[in-house]
Amino acid sequence: MPHTPDEPPNVVALKETCRVVGGKVALWPWHRARLAGAGVSAEVLAAAEKLALEAAAEWADAPTRRARLTLVVDADGHAEVAVEQRLSSLDVPGGILVARVDVAEQPPLPSPAGKPASRAWWDAAHKRAEASHAHQAVMVAADGSVIDGSTAAVWIAENGELITPPAPPAIPSVSVAFVKAGAKRASLSVRVEPFSWERFEAADEAFLTNAFGGAVAVRGRGGALFSAVCGLFDEAWQR
Repeated sequence: MPHTPDEPPNVVALKETCRVVGGKVALWPWHRARLAGAGVSAEVLAAAEKLALEAAAEWADAPTRRARLTLVVDADGHAEVAVEQRLSSLDVPGGILVARVDVAEQPPLPSPAGKPASRAWWDAAHKRAEASHAHQAVMVAADGSVIDGSTAAVWIAENGELITPPAPPAIPSVSVAFVKAGAKRASLSVRVEPFSWERFEAADEAFLTNAFGGAVAVRGRGGALFSAVCGLFDEAWQR
């Protein structure tokens, strides 16, 4: 499909992993915004949206409480969608165990930033975490700063404020955008700033979020702010 001069094409395949509840894509406005921000033209985006929402609607009467919809938009503007019933990487009873994974290079994000369909860099970190019997990697740059989680955004709570790393180098997270949008309603203060692994370990609370699984605490490190974030996701899942 053609692109207008002021709408550059996305240069790599982009991927959205969405939660379907009651035949609807729960956080679709934020998924749509990320695709648009990554250079997907209005025409391609409209076609991808139609495909995704029609696929989700087919699950309206499914017995499962939720399903995962995966939408891939390639660099030529072709969109493919798949919906399946499966668990999230954040579905861990008792909370997530995380492992520090040091990386020598920054993640290969497309420019303008989006979520790339190719996850080799993140999958490699995730496998290293699993090899140490953890559920999730927290990638740490050479300067000691936290980059991102291997399948989810990383959050800490300090002095009553929620803090998450900047994107880039983190993937521009749908779940982060969703929490920021609901922060005022939930009386939450959200700040985006770099923080070190040492701050992550010392923080009052630590948790992870993504658009399919919602929010889950690092094991033993939940709290009032984490619970408030969970409330935002619970509200979205019930719409």
